[in-house]
Amino acid sequence: MRIVVIFVNGITSLNDMAHFYSSSNKPIFLADVTTPAQARKKGRAYPSVTTVLGIVKDDFLDSIYTPKTLVNLAREHPDVHYSILKEWVYGFREHPFTGEMLPSSEFGTAVHKRIEEWLMDGFGTATAFDDWAKPFIDWVNGNLVEVVDCEYIVSDRRFKIAGSIDFIGVKDGKVFMADYKCRSCDGKGKFYPKDCKQLAIESVMLAKKLKLDYYPEIRSVCICTNTANHYHKVWTKGEFDHYLECAKLSAKVYWQERMHKPKK
Repeated sequence: MRIVVIFVNGITSLNDMAHFYSSSNKPIFLADVTTPAQARKKGRAYPSVTTVLGIVKDDFLDSIYTPKTLVNLAREHPDVHYSILKEWVYGFREHPFTGEMLPSSEFGTAVHKRIEEWLMDGFGTATAFDDWAKPFIDWVNGNLVEVVDCEYIVSDRRFKIAGSIDFIGVKDGKVFMADYKCRSCDGKGKFYPKDCKQLAIESVMLAKKLKLDYYPEIRSVCICTNTANHYHKVWTKGEFDHYLECAKLSAKVYWQERMHKPKK
């Protein structure tokens, strides 16, 4: 099987790897819905925030590095499906215990899971990913943060999207939220506009769901895969306002282009 990947004006024509949630008052992840066509057939399914934001490629990572790497991988591995190649784009990380090489996305998922377990249920049994989780646990404890929830799902009928918030806490009497990203770093964290877009629109949805009279502060946490160091970035109000509008526009474009069929 030969794979051809086409990118036009920074927007990929491929729809796989999309995520959807039910549009109910208590949204759930729809594992069996992975394309807009399936979502239309299912009815009342909302695309995830990351799926919606993925329609516009707005930085070097998405516009240059990813498509170039995908094309090279497709040439080197013509019999491997695109969905697998996409997992290979950001390389592999060695499993701390077994030495097995994991796709970076799987490594990140394992770290996310360990942070959630540690925060919600206590330390429990030691795991291979404790070194990468511990700095955030220490930060929470050291800053007297009250843990509210992890992997909290929010949705909004105005934007017709849904998303999962990595961490919600209360600090100095105010609700805030954080999102972790596992990335390869060289002495400093890596943060991108899409990180703020995701958090900003999820903050608006969270404020509505919790009936807050303010938008929760948004914090990105870059977890360095090669050193286990953590780097925090609190996005400013100016950044919040700017990228929130960008996220809203992405949601409109996604629904117009992917979820609605033109009249004949």
